[in-house]
Amino acid sequence: MRPFGASTQLIAERYRLGDSIGRGGMGVVYRATDEVLGREVAIKLLLPTREGATAIERFRREARAAAMLTDPHVVATYDFGPHGDGHFLAMELVEGRSLSGELKLRGPLAAGRALEIVRQAAAGLAAAHQHGLIHRDIKPANLMLTPNGLVKVADFGIVRILGDTPTTLTATGQIVGTSHYLAPERAQGRPAEAASDVYALGCVLHQLVTGQPPFIADDPVAVMYQHVRADPVPPSELRPELAGEFEALLFWMMAKDPADRPTAAQVAAGATPPPQVDTEVLPVLPVRRRPSRNALVAAGAALVIAGSAAVGLLIDANTTKLPATEDLKPPAPSASTPAVSRPAPSRSATDAPATVAPVTKAPARTAPASTKRTSAKPTTAGPSAPPGEKTKKPKPPKPSKPSKPSKPGRPG
Repeated sequence: MRPFGASTQLIAERYRLGDSIGRGGMGVVYRATDEVLGREVAIKLLLPTREGATAIERFRREARAAAMLTDPHVVATYDFGPHGDGHFLAMELVEGRSLSGELKLRGPLAAGRALEIVRQAAAGLAAAHQHGLIHRDIKPANLMLTPNGLVKVADFGIVRILGDTPTTLTATGQIVGTSHYLAPERAQGRPAEAASDVYALGCVLHQLVTGQPPFIADDPVAVMYQHVRADPVPPSELRPELAGEFEALLFWMMAKDPADRPTAAQVAAGATPPPQVDTEVLPVLPVRRRPSRNALVAAGAALVIAGSAAVGLLIDANTTKLPATEDLKPPAPSASTPAVSRPAPSRSATDAPATVAPVTKAPARTAPASTKRTSAKPTTAGPSAPPGEKTKKPKPPKPSKPSKPSKPGRPG
C-alpha cells in the first residue's frame, strides 16, 4: 500500500515513503528513505480521526516519550512534525517481524527462547520506567524481533508519563490498552504503574509458550474479570517441562497485587522469585480451573460492565458461608443424660395413650402372646394385657344341680 503521490512527495522535505509495513491504532507505518542522512527509516503517519486535536496531542506525547529513551531494546525515535492535515513520526526501521508474527509462523516457543525474549523486553521496559514512562500496551504485536534475535519495545502511542501535567487525553478512570494483557489494577480503573507493564509482559510470556494469552473470552469485559478474580492455568498442564523455575517466574510476574511483582529490571537481570511464591508453594495455591467462559461472562459483565469507565468493587460469591450440615440434625443425647422411658399404661380404660415426641419414632408394638387355648381353663383374670388388647373374662363356674332328696322309706 502506497499513499497517493508517495513516489514524488517528500515528508518534511527529506523522507521519501515506500511500502506500508504496518498499521496501528493511530496511524500507518511506511518504509522510507531519509534522503538527508541516506538511511532507511520507518515513518508513521497519523490517520485522520474524529478526535482531532486530542489525537495529535497523543501523537506528540508518543514522540516525546520515545525520544527520551536511548536503549538497544527500545525502537528509537528520530523526528516528528506536521505533514499536510496530520503529523508524522520518523523512527528506527526494525527489520524482522513482531512477536505476534513469530508466533503465527513458528507456534509456541521453547522455554529458554521465550525467557530470553521476555528478559530483553523487560530491559527495554526498565529503561522506560527509569524515565517515568509507562507503556500501557505491552503485547506481542508491540515487541519487535530482529533477524539477529534482538528484541525491541515499540509503539508508545498510549504511554503514560509519570509526573507530567494531567491532561484530558484519558478520562478519569478510563481503561486503555488490550484486554488480554491488562493488569488487574487497571481492569479495576486504577492508574497504570510500572508493575502493570510487568504483568502484561507476564501474559506475553504465557502466550509465547502456550500459544495463547492466559485468559480468553469472547467479551473483553469477561477477560478483564478473569484478570481480577481468576488464576491462570499453569502452562505445565500443557507442557510438563515448564514446571519449576519457569512457572514460578511467570506467576511472580502475574501476581494479582502489584506490590508482589518483580520490577522490569529484576526480570531483565534474571532474578528468581522469593520463597513465598517459589515452586514449593505454588502447587498449594488454589488454582481455579476456568469453569466456563460463558459463566465468567455472566458473572463478570455485571461487575466490570463499566468497560471504559472506572470499575467498582468486585464481589466474590465464594464469601457467602452456608450453615454446616450438622446443624440440621437433631442433637444426639449426651452420655450424662439418662434416656427417658415411657411410663407404663394404666389399667384404666379411660387413660389416654402416651404422647410421642415429634422427632422420635414410636417404638414398634410387641406382638401379643400366643392366644392358643390350653386345656386348663382360667379361673381368675391374669395380669393386665398390653394396651389395646381385650381381656377375656373368665367364665363363671356352672352351678351344680341340687341333689334330689331321697324318698322316705316306708315304715316297716
